[in-house]
Amino acid sequence: MSAGPAVTGHDCNAICLGGPCHGLLTRVEQDIGILTIPVPRQSPDQPETRARYRITRERVRYWGQAEAYVALHWADQPRSCGLTP
Repeated sequence: MSAGPAVTGHDCNAICLGGPCHGLLTRVEQDIGILTIPVPRQSPDQPETRARYRITRERVRYWGQAEAYVALHWADQPRSCGLTP
């Protein structure tokens, strides 16, 4: 599944945490799954890329906002099992 481009104003209900889209606000219409989010370009000639974000049950409150945002965690990050080599 894919999220649309970042939206502004009252339509946002989710925030990306970690990865190349950290802090980007977007809108999600589902409760579970992994979304692909367009990575903001640094210049118009830069190719479009996307990053995968996992929808979580976590909610993030932001000062001045009545509703908490759905936390989207970067799904492409390397996972650590907590063991040291």
